[in-house]
Parts: sequence; C-alpha cells; structure tokens
Amino acid sequence: MYKQFVMRFTLMSMALYGAPAFAQHAGDVFVGRSSAGQLKIGGFIPDDNIVLLPAVSGLFNGWSDNNPGFDRVVTADPVNDLNPLQSGVQVRLEVVQVDPAFQAITSSLQIIENPGQRALLGGSNLHAHLTWLVNSDHAQFDPLKVLWRATFKLVDTGSTGYTESAPFTFYFAIVDCIRGDTNEDGEINAMDIAAFIDTVLDPSSKSPEDRCRADINHDGYATIDDVAEFVEMLLEE
Repeated sequence: MYKQFVMRFTLMSMALYGAPAFAQHAGDVFVGRSSAGQLKIGGFIPDDNIVLLPAVSGLFNGWSDNNPGFDRVVTADPVNDLNPLQSGVQVRLEVVQVDPAFQAITSSLQIIENPGQRALLGGSNLHAHLTWLVNSDHAQFDPLKVLWRATFKLVDTGSTGYTESAPFTFYFAIVDCIRGDTNEDGEINAMDIAAFIDTVLDPSSKSPEDRCRADINHDGYATIDDVAEFVEMLLEE
C-alpha cells in the first residue's frame, strides 16, 4: 500500500511539475484540430524525432521520462491548418500498437500498452504528461533491443465529435548514438562497413551503443534487416 502511494505521488508530481509553466510548452506535442474537424498534432512531431529515456531504478526499473507531454494549441496556425480546440472536447490518447515492454502510465497509475486502451488527456485547455517507461522487469523485455516504438492516435469522446487523428509513432531510445557511424569517427562512409557487418552478424556480443549505431531501420535491433537501409545511407553520403 505504501509503495503504491509513493508511486502515485511521484507520477502526479512528474505530471504537474515536469515542464516549465509557459502558455504553451516548448517541446510538447500540441493538440488541435483541422478546419474540417479532425484532431491534429503540431509542435513536437513524434515521427520525426527520437526521445532518449534516462535509466531509472526503484519505483520503476528500466528507462523512463515524462517528456514530451501534450499541450493544447493556443493560437491558430492557418498555414498548417491547426486550430485551437473548442469547448466540450474530451481528448483521449488511444494505443494503436506498442513494442513489448513499453508502457505509458498516467498519474492515476493507469497503464496503457495494448491496442484500444485509452488515457484521458483533457478538454479544450488540456495539458498532460504521461510517464513513458521501457520496463526492464517486464516479462517480454528484450535486452538486445535499443529502441521502442509506440503508436497512438487521438480520439474525441466529448460533445464536439471531432474525427480521430492520423496515427503517430514515438521512438524511445535507451542509448544515444549516430546511426550508421559504426566506427565512431564522426562520419558515415565506407569505413563503417566492417563494423556494421560485425555488429549485425553477432549483435549479442556488442554493446547497446554498437547495436544502436547499426539499427538503421529503427526497429530496435541490429540485424541483417538493416543492410538495405545502411547501403542506401552510404550512397547518399
């Protein structure tokens, strides 16, 4: 009971105080609507970024943070057809698909990790931070994995009846690296081929950072599945 109370208090504190108090929080996913009434996102675009999670232990074991969060659109952006939400909206984050051992946790300790599960983000003045967790105690945790994907969509269960958003995918990394620079010389070129091949042929013998550098296709693993995109990367350099 005590541990659950401490966990709940910690999550609520992270949700409330995890970001500076601006009118619109830089670094958050901005939630708004199109002129046609579809939920849309702006600001931090999950599909275009990789979020590095710091290692944690104690209440959680693995890697965790509560950023980025979700904030409402404050000012209309006509160029991107992104407008403020109207009164009566109830925006929920719905799981489309997440990689095993990844969990999103609300301040009330609701865990969403299965397709169809939802968490309430709020109304027209929403601002919410969930705890993003790669759970190393999870039965399906794979120690060879270095990147986790979590795909969500936004749905409106309020009176406004906005159309659900297009799906968007977060990428959560547990180590930092420059993908493709497998020999760590600061450049991506033919000199990286030998180290790349060595890693994808025997990833279990390599460090997480080595596997990260060889995970070109962002599926979390260094395997021969990365070869085609690695070759393409070399040709572009």
